[in-house]
Amino acid sequence: MKRLEYRHGTTAIYLLLLAAVIGAMFLVRNCTSPTWHVSDNRAGGDTLNVAIEISPIGLSTSGDTLSGYYYDMVRMLASAHGRPLKVDGFTHLESVLENLENGRYDVVIGDIAANSSLRKRFRATRPVLIDRQVLVQCRDSAGCLRYPDQLSLTGDTIHVPLNSPFRTRLEHLTRELGDTIYIVEDPELGSEQLIIMVARFQLPNAVVNRHLAEIMKSDYPWLDSSVEISFNQFQSWLVNKRDSVLCDTLDAWISDFRATAADLELRRRYHLD
Repeated sequence: MKRLEYRHGTTAIYLLLLAAVIGAMFLVRNCTSPTWHVSDNRAGGDTLNVAIEISPIGLSTSGDTLSGYYYDMVRMLASAHGRPLKVDGFTHLESVLENLENGRYDVVIGDIAANSSLRKRFRATRPVLIDRQVLVQCRDSAGCLRYPDQLSLTGDTIHVPLNSPFRTRLEHLTRELGDTIYIVEDPELGSEQLIIMVARFQLPNAVVNRHLAEIMKSDYPWLDSSVEISFNQFQSWLVNKRDSVLCDTLDAWISDFRATAADLELRRRYHLD
């Protein structure tokens, strides 16, 4: 009986040691790679707390691998300047902007056209990309479009993410056309998710940025993004209104990075030429 008890105790010790080793490996992995999760905890010290929009251009994941033009770019910038980096992904813009205002994040990065209303609330860096807003829709079996031009949008309903700059542009377009366009803001879905809904014929349309639409069309070739909603717009990163030093620092980093071969290679990789 004593021998059986001894074996049982030894097995328990081995299990505890194994759990400790696995836990240590997990901690080491987390300490040596960026974190991608949404939490209420702000990393302290000189760590740069960044929120990046979940999309093929912003932040995406395949297995254990993180990618995205914005993710790769900010990771390279932080590494080049010796700043620790903590990254969270987001889909709901307004909630992450609130966290930028209250100090949870230092920088918010996404397909964000820094219009006048956003500039009243935040500081915007120098432009990182130039993009324009387009309507995504599906062609029918004959290859025809329900919305062949901007005028065909009048009297109909257009879908956009909640509190996105797309709403502001559609409101301006309504005044330009002299007719009503009904705008539905989705409180849960970001641009990528709206495109997927359109591609699955669960929504008739959505307004998104052209670069993202072009990338998504490689997976859904029946999508169309030929109807432009805006002219070219500058895409910037957003910083807390009170943090002029960080904004100036990011401007210098971005300016230097744009002149490198690394940036050119990133743009080619993500088809942003």
